[in-house]
Amino acid sequence: MIARAWFLYLMCAAPAAAQDIIVTAERRAQDAKGVGANTAALDVQALVRLGAHHPAEALNRLPGVAIHRGSGAESLPAIRSPVLTGGQGAGSFLALEDGVPIRAPGFANINQMFELSLDFADRVELTRGPGSALYGSNAVHGVVNVITRSPRHASSAGSCAEESIERFQAEIGAFGRASAGAELQTRDCQEARRQPRGIFALAQSHEDGWREQAGLDLHRALLGLDGTFGSWSIEARLTASALNQETAGFVEGANAYQSKARSKQNANPEAFRDSKAVRAQATLTQAFGDFEVRLTPFARDVQTDLLLHFFPSRALEITAQRGGGLQSALFWDPRADFSLIAGADWDRTSGTVFEFQSRPTQAGGFTQGLHYNYAVDADVAALFAQGSWRFAPDWRLIAGLRGERSVYRYDNQAPVGDVGRFRRPADRTDTFESLTPKIGLVRTSGAGALWLNLAQGARAPQITDLYSLQTLQQPGAQKVETINSSELGYRARYEDLQFEVTAFAMEKKNSAFRNADGFTVPFARTSHAGVEVAGEWRANARLSLSGWASYAEHKYAFSDVVSRAGESIRDGDDIDTAPRRLANLTATTALGRNVDFDLSWNHMGAYRTNGDGSRRYSGHDVFDARARWAVTPQVVLGLAVRNLGDTRYAERADFAFGVDRYFPAEPRAVSMSLNFKATSAAPPR
Repeated sequence: MIARAWFLYLMCAAPAAAQDIIVTAERRAQDAKGVGANTAALDVQALVRLGAHHPAEALNRLPGVAIHRGSGAESLPAIRSPVLTGGQGAGSFLALEDGVPIRAPGFANINQMFELSLDFADRVELTRGPGSALYGSNAVHGVVNVITRSPRHASSAGSCAEESIERFQAEIGAFGRASAGAELQTRDCQEARRQPRGIFALAQSHEDGWREQAGLDLHRALLGLDGTFGSWSIEARLTASALNQETAGFVEGANAYQSKARSKQNANPEAFRDSKAVRAQATLTQAFGDFEVRLTPFARDVQTDLLLHFFPSRALEITAQRGGGLQSALFWDPRADFSLIAGADWDRTSGTVFEFQSRPTQAGGFTQGLHYNYAVDADVAALFAQGSWRFAPDWRLIAGLRGERSVYRYDNQAPVGDVGRFRRPADRTDTFESLTPKIGLVRTSGAGALWLNLAQGARAPQITDLYSLQTLQQPGAQKVETINSSELGYRARYEDLQFEVTAFAMEKKNSAFRNADGFTVPFARTSHAGVEVAGEWRANARLSLSGWASYAEHKYAFSDVVSRAGESIRDGDDIDTAPRRLANLTATTALGRNVDFDLSWNHMGAYRTNGDGSRRYSGHDVFDARARWAVTPQVVLGLAVRNLGDTRYAERADFAFGVDRYFPAEPRAVSMSLNFKATSAAPPR
């Protein structure tokens, strides 16, 4: 019966995200049907409709994604992977905003998804597995690209005005949740395509938190300008965010998340995360016959203060990074059946890490006092080329190659040597090089497309992998992590049905992970294989089904039988926090001319919470409901009920330092929203 139910689901599940145009694959818009990789997207209508309180709520609607929420805005990523932690979690996923990494390659953050400007997104695109040759370090398990709204698109509709409020939204809800946002646009009514057009948007959200002393405030701003300078087209963006979060830590003890009273408690009321980020970029484009030149200079400044509540140390960590660089690309399209993209990327960043433990010394070598204090200057340079050749009417070959070189200059500002479990190496310079090929074959025929994609991804170690060492690690021993990926997929669109089926297999080596005692296990090898099904079916004028499902096995491909944590990892075992079954299904029905209703099912299968499988989490099924009423073409009222059945489940479960630990999920929560759009709101489906 269970197998039959899964088969029926797989046949009708589909992405709320099937798209005609994809930007990320080539850094320019192209027909999604011809992309030789597994991609998906959420457009602005889907994002507004969803009204996500957390990036995971939106991204988990995309196939193969299972981001685990932490406290407040925190999260742990998973895209065609287990949930990854530490430097591996930070460095295995490339997060972009308008095609530019939001963090420098070696300075990523495992919680970096909250820095993405979903409030201002025109669309969110996802590539599962290694990206194209146009993307390098951190594009190992996946690429997420948030494309911000543009005044150029908005000025083509609606009445002409020198400036106008294009959008306004507000929401109130359970647990002291309140948010508001507005978007102002300016344009020239006489020469709309020649004069600069601007966009200015603000968004703010607050919540008291459903757990004790766990509130947050998140502020965002976007300033954009589109126009021309001589023969160059310019699209400039400045984004800023500020997070002030009081963090609730894990609840501990077997199945502690099932207790309502214990779930609300906060054993770490002193914990917090304060983060500020500012990013600026400008894309300059000019055509020269069959050639197009695109230059994108960018800059970023990020500062984060964090109490490490998830370690016995409860240490204070202060990190900062400042830098920028240049993306450049030359597009050559001499014929309809051939195109070539070549370019160079450069990123230079200076960063600092300071970690200090005020708490008395704890078992396991968590020593009171200074742990780390160092600075790193990093240069990352890359050359790439990618060609596309339609060698037969229905066949296209895509091939690319990327070479990348990372140089880290480390300046230790603390006494050299070991303190407890912490090892502080002397000043040094480390260099890492990688060469990653990609090749894909796409056959388009009628309503469908079949593709085979072979790709290699690579990443240099994060600076914390290299210099926030433990006593079991040696300076300079780390290597470039690589992943070899193969996938075979088919996507098709018919009158009332669109779907996509993909099988993938990946082998990864030279990765590193934290074991259950918080020690880093280096030179790990893992394997990842699975099947994903996604699509959308419009059953009739009033009912549609959309969503995705996957079955994947993530396994260790090495043995570590003398782990310091007392657990044995054996070749062929499932990786911890790697559920085999994942699914997300949404049914949408029109209840009247101006009213529609969504019911969503989110499924997470059971998974191990430690390496040897002696601890497990049983998984969960959660339902959400949403209703929308289009009062006028411009005004839509919304009602959302998250966790409709008030299910007690864990957003995150693990076993560490000898105890079962959980981030308990929020109970049933009701919220009401108002959305105003100056032109017209999207009508209910």
